[in-house]
Order: sequence, then C-alpha cells, then structure tokens
Amino acid sequence: MQTGVSVALFIRHGKASAFGSTNGYDELSPPGIEQSEKLGEWLSQQSTAVDAVFVGPRKRHAQTLAAVVRVLAARGQSLPEATVLPELDEHDGMSLVLKMLPVLAADDPVLRAIVESTARGESPAPDEVLAAFKRITRRWARGEVEHDEVESWSDFRGRIGRAMARVATVGRGKTALVFTSAGAVASAVGEALGVADERVLDLSWSLYNGSVTELDFTGERWGLRTFNSTAHLVDKRLVTSV
Repeated sequence: MQTGVSVALFIRHGKASAFGSTNGYDELSPPGIEQSEKLGEWLSQQSTAVDAVFVGPRKRHAQTLAAVVRVLAARGQSLPEATVLPELDEHDGMSLVLKMLPVLAADDPVLRAIVESTARGESPAPDEVLAAFKRITRRWARGEVEHDEVESWSDFRGRIGRAMARVATVGRGKTALVFTSAGAVASAVGEALGVADERVLDLSWSLYNGSVTELDFTGERWGLRTFNSTAHLVDKRLVTSV
C-alpha cells in the first residue's frame, strides 16, 4: 500500500430472505450466510491487517459481519470491534414504491397493470415488481417524485457522504471494512467518481450479494480500485444479486 493512502472495502450484505422469514428482507438466507462465510475465508487469507470495521444498522449487515467474524475466529484471527453507523443504512426506495405506486399507476400502463392484478388478488411476477421498482426509483433519483414520509434521494446521497467522512477518520495508511447495502455501496462509488444519480442506481442494481468494492482515500479524496468483486465466491451458485 502506498504511504498515506487508506483503503475501505465496501461489502454488500449476503443474500437476504425476501419471503418466508419473520424479518422479511432483513434476514440472511442460507445462501447469504454461505456467501458471508466464504468472504470470511477470503479475508483470512489476506496479508493486510484490518484497522477498523464499520457496519450498517440492519440485521442483514450485522449477520454478514457475524459470519465473517465466526470464520476468522475458527482460524485464530479476529477483527477490531465494529462501529455501527446508521448513515450506512440502505435508501428507502421500496417504501417509496409502495406509497407511490397507486398514484403513479394512473398515468403509467406498466404500473397500472401491477396495481390491477394485485386488486384481483393475483401476485405480480418478481420481474414485474423489479421493473416497477426500477421505474419509480429512477424518477425518484431525477427528483420527479417524492413522499413526505420517505427520505429523499438527495438526502440519502448526502447521508452516505457523511458515512464516508466518518470512515475516513481512521487516518492514513489504514484499512477498513464497511458492511452495508447495494445502494450505499453504489452511492459511495458515485461520490468517488462523480457519477450522476441515475447511474448510481444502475450501479446498485449490478451489485452482487457479498461482493467487495475497494475504494481508496487520502483525506477527502476518494478513488475506486475494484468494483463488485466476487473472487471469493468460486462456486457460481453463490453469485446472486437480489
């Protein structure tokens, strides 16, 4: 590592259980736990010492970190005590979609079809739900839609910027692990590269579960080294993105 340059590994949580769990999307699925354990195995083989650990406020963030710690402990290794950063929480795009879908469906035939099928007691296909999510959140990022009860996209971006500033306080020549969600990772990359809001959304949709994105920083300057790496997931069955 270059003298004075620090590195932060931004880690997306393992695959969550969207259905069949009392905690819904905030509970790691069996594949998510396995992904996190593979990450722990990979970290145990790295020669760089970890100086600080930051974790978002969600259960899925903590569970991903816990699996890593468990694997390291079995190998006689450990991490520094984690600092919980509420600023590393994911955006509330799903809440926005649920609140705005009935309103926006009036002028959007794609969204209207989902609302009508739901009213008939039918469950929309996962692809339809994902398409609706992307459709509405893209307008959200452009500032075209918002809701008083949902954090704005610009406020979300600002919050991730504050999280990055907190991570940067570890000092120079340090290595930090940051456990968070896809939108937060993509937003951090956007901050480092000056990427526009809609492109940040595109980046978030491409992120794999348990992936590692490596950013470097010196003071307030951030740069990108690697993006969305799954080198630790040799079994392609474990390369997932939802």
